[in-house]
Amino acid sequence: MNILLLGGSNTGLQDGWAAHFQELAFEHNVTNQFLGATGSLFGVLRLLKSKQEDAPRPDLVIFEYMLNDILLMRAGCIRTPILEDALLDVVAFCSLHRIRLLFLCLRPQRPGPANAFSSDDRVERTYARIAREHAMFPCVFSSELLGEAERPEHYRDPNHFTVDMSRRAATFLVATLRDKTIPAPLARGRRESAFSYVDATKASFRGPCRLVTVRSTVFDGPFLEISRSGASIWPGRGRLAAILIRSTPQGGYYRIRVGSRSLRKCAPSEMLSLIRKLVTLHYLSRKLIVDADLELAMPSEEPALMALGEDRSLLQTTPTEPFDDQVLEVNGIVLWTRPSLLRRCLALFDRFR
Repeated sequence: MNILLLGGSNTGLQDGWAAHFQELAFEHNVTNQFLGATGSLFGVLRLLKSKQEDAPRPDLVIFEYMLNDILLMRAGCIRTPILEDALLDVVAFCSLHRIRLLFLCLRPQRPGPANAFSSDDRVERTYARIAREHAMFPCVFSSELLGEAERPEHYRDPNHFTVDMSRRAATFLVATLRDKTIPAPLARGRRESAFSYVDATKASFRGPCRLVTVRSTVFDGPFLEISRSGASIWPGRGRLAAILIRSTPQGGYYRIRVGSRSLRKCAPSEMLSLIRKLVTLHYLSRKLIVDADLELAMPSEEPALMALGEDRSLLQTTPTEPFDDQVLEVNGIVLWTRPSLLRRCLALFDRFR
């Protein structure tokens, strides 16, 4: 069986659950396409890219993004509607192509006592509900892997599990594949994708910009490198959901402009202390509606750029490169178009039918 693993950094650790799973599931062909510090929206992007590139379809997808979705929700980078649409897009893709789908739902350490109304629980309930409504195999939560509630000793840090827990997760999953039937999701009517992806080759640009090809162990593709005083214009319509960038030590502050609205974001990530060059998604917490008029730029006037309102990213850190030497590397943008009110009402009716 061809198995595709999609997940965050827990899926990418050298001694994490995925590494143990590949070792134990030796009779299967396992492909790991993890990317750390991203959520389920990146899983949608992976599937959109595989469709655009006409890549071979897997037989099973193990989807491990709940932990990162919780962290993004805590930070205010995403809200429930975009999470729900991302998961529904994954379900629709797998249903259309008859790909079996399993949500592996690991939890980060809780910052305090459990609260049924916390963002953590909203994320968990969203995953569980979507799996249930689409006749999927029930979500596999980390407490199920352990046979008990998570405790601090199960974590090597607040967001990553120990080697022992990772191996227990892999052993549980291999036994599940052997003893249980994991179905493809059941479609609930025809669903058009809520997200579209525009890559760097579609952008126009001016000033000191160039297209470069990046090849790494986790992501390959064209990136638009924008230096100070350079700017790019991106086609597409919808709400700007995220920007896929490469965060490097040379990264810096950049401007997002749509019509008369401008925001500032910052490319460097705290993860650069561990990974020198990091491909990651910059989510937009503010609402920007794009109509083929999105500009991503590296203005040369520092005071004017720093005077703009900031849209902070998860794990953002201060640039170390001098302002004039900073660059921005962009692979593409993700646009979000919610289904019409009528379609959402019909979906709600179908849910309770």
